[in-house]
Amino acid sequence: MTVRTAPPPPEGFVRVGMTVAYDGTPFSGFATNPGVRTVQDDLEAAMSTVLRHPVTITGSGRTDRGVHASGQVISFDADAEHFDAFKLSRAINRMLHPAIAVRGVAAMPPDFDARYSCIGRSYRYRVLNSPTFDPLLANLVWHVREPLDLAAMRTAADRIIGWHNFSSFSKRNKSKPGETYERDVKRAAWSRHGDTVQFEISANAFTHQMVRSLVGMFVDVGRGRRRAVDMGEALAARERGTLPAPAPPQGLVFVKAHYPSVEA
Repeated sequence: MTVRTAPPPPEGFVRVGMTVAYDGTPFSGFATNPGVRTVQDDLEAAMSTVLRHPVTITGSGRTDRGVHASGQVISFDADAEHFDAFKLSRAINRMLHPAIAVRGVAAMPPDFDARYSCIGRSYRYRVLNSPTFDPLLANLVWHVREPLDLAAMRTAADRIIGWHNFSSFSKRNKSKPGETYERDVKRAAWSRHGDTVQFEISANAFTHQMVRSLVGMFVDVGRGRRRAVDMGEALAARERGTLPAPAPPQGLVFVKAHYPSVEA
């Protein structure tokens, strides 16, 4: 796989990689969006203050409104004279607490780019499968009351592993008519932990709302509304048609961005 790189930083600057976690509840997604609060805007404002120059960041992936992250990687250029990994991390954590936390900071190779150097991403989705709702988990899970058939959901998950066209499970971007929806899923696994049913998925990349759309389908299979074999038919159709709505955002977490040999 060809890994794209970024132009080196300007003279006197250093390329920096940072791993951040955030509670997506108060944000309208990761990427900057005029008129609303985003993770990127909060990070850039805080880092520009600490580093004493404008900072523009690149993220390893985008998350929608209400989606969380435990391992989002970002890259940016910092004035070498003012860059101190420990001091930057401490300052950002103090300024953005409690919604955003820096988990790691490091100087990176000059051609490192959080997005283009990334060769894979991992997500987790959690479903509270219980007759009773837990208010303490309101912003962290999707509550499904009906018992779920985990064996059927696992069988359906097996059908998405490998290279597939995920048009049926993607929100189309009209501004990108030539966008491809083919992705290589390396892992797709359901597990149960008490009343919580958890889905973990890793792929080279993801389309918009792909994970949430898949989870919506899997839960329909678990409820008995659809068969596991319907997953294969849905993939082949390459059209949303009558597929279930995407799962709600609060159960989704961007867990990790994968790189060939370096990690921020």
